[in-house]
Amino acid sequence: MIREVYYQGSFYLPLVEAAFDSWADLERRAGRKLLDTTGALMIGSPDSYVYGGCLRTAREQGLAHEDLGPGDVAGRFPQFRLAPDMRAVFDPRAGVLALDECLRAVLARCVAAGCELRADGDVLGWRVGQDGATIRTATAEHRARRLVLAAGAWTARLVPELRLPLEVERTVQYWFRPATPDGPRPFEPPNCPAWVWEYGPRETWYGVPATELGVKLGMHVEADRVTDPDKIRRAVDAGETELMRGVLRRFMPTIDGPLGAASVCMYTNTPDERFIIDRHPNHDEVVMFAGGSGHAFKFALVLGEILADLATGAVPSIDVSPFALSRFGPTSPRGRSRLSPP
Repeated sequence: MIREVYYQGSFYLPLVEAAFDSWADLERRAGRKLLDTTGALMIGSPDSYVYGGCLRTAREQGLAHEDLGPGDVAGRFPQFRLAPDMRAVFDPRAGVLALDECLRAVLARCVAAGCELRADGDVLGWRVGQDGATIRTATAEHRARRLVLAAGAWTARLVPELRLPLEVERTVQYWFRPATPDGPRPFEPPNCPAWVWEYGPRETWYGVPATELGVKLGMHVEADRVTDPDKIRRAVDAGETELMRGVLRRFMPTIDGPLGAASVCMYTNTPDERFIIDRHPNHDEVVMFAGGSGHAFKFALVLGEILADLATGAVPSIDVSPFALSRFGPTSPRGRSRLSPP
């Protein structure tokens, strides 16, 4: 899901705007559809993080939006069943990226630009010497003048000296086939937008319109799901699925049909759910991205450009100071930010 009305903070807006432009440019270059504009509903109580944050951002930044009550939502999107004390912000610019197509298009552009793509085993470690950086994998060593670390759930293991405040969560994605006489049509664009729905403390779920697998949805925020990335449980049990069905029965009962598919992924969270974009405090040659916190993919192209700028000594066109290591405290070396060019 890519959205303009961003509840995580208005400082994301430059990233969001650049992301929309970057995906549109890649779509033109690739000659294939990557983004489907569906709109999105951000739902919660008036004082909730999701609804309240979106409304505040939209008003502060003058973004196109609609502030809707339960009756407004039911009249336009009868699939949604809001509680009487809930409201929704509708973001008309929001949409859904076709993830697999996006990855294919990005990799094709990389190869065309002369990149070498190597998938030759786990990264075991790295070091910096007088001649640059060396990356050691299970099968080989690779050398480069500059190194970008973007290792997701395994980042903390590659930089243990930084004591990064990262927490890895196990999260399940589901694809349900709607139980309606019209099949998936009520959940296909333009009949159905994407959504993020906060219905209680530490209880937020999301969904996107139907594809051939069904309606994709899952819990964006849920308590007690911290995991070890090397020991994560990949199987999805019946009890987990039943908990998800319980949410559907409360808020969108017509999705509560056959389960089409389910899979497990990981969120790598920072305490404030903001990214980490910074230099390694001890090595100017090393730039890091970490802490995607479940909302980084939409920014992939922009993040790549920012990391490339930092790695090559250029100044990014977008202010990334809100994502500096220094926000986690003054203790050395974790507290030192090295965002300026080397």
